[in-house]
Amino acid sequence: MREYGRNSEYHPDIEKLREVLSKLTDEQKLNILQLTKNVWGRTALHEAADRDDAEMITTILSSLQSSDRLKLLMMRDILLEFTPLHRAARRGHTESVKAILNSLTADQQMQLLTAEDLYGKTAVEWASGETADVLSEYKNRAREKVDPGEFLMSCHVPKY
Repeated sequence: MREYGRNSEYHPDIEKLREVLSKLTDEQKLNILQLTKNVWGRTALHEAADRDDAEMITTILSSLQSSDRLKLLMMRDILLEFTPLHRAARRGHTESVKAILNSLTADQQMQLLTAEDLYGKTAVEWASGETADVLSEYKNRAREKVDPGEFLMSCHVPKY
């Protein structure tokens, strides 16, 4: 049996989650995933990133439309205003970082990679070792693909 830690109410069996998500409209999926939080304001995606559960991250994100993925990934917890990417980066969870960033377009990657927490730090600044290298590589590749004007116009994503 898989151990999910202290917040197990957010981590149903993967197959059960897929089944439930497949029965919902896109709007319902996003609403449920945004509104279901623990006492620290963390969503299931925050918790999956915290535990390095790349399979859960992929399951959640692949069930959403591209624009909805970014909305969910830009949500911040209430303590440090960490996004799920901040949580994965800080813990050195390289597979979770890859699962998150692979689900996004280049401009969305740049928005998430430049998102700041309560202290004004990005996920890249929290990372170390292999995870920092992976984040830097994604940021460099995304920077090459993104039009600077379009990126600046897209950066007005509200904090959740």
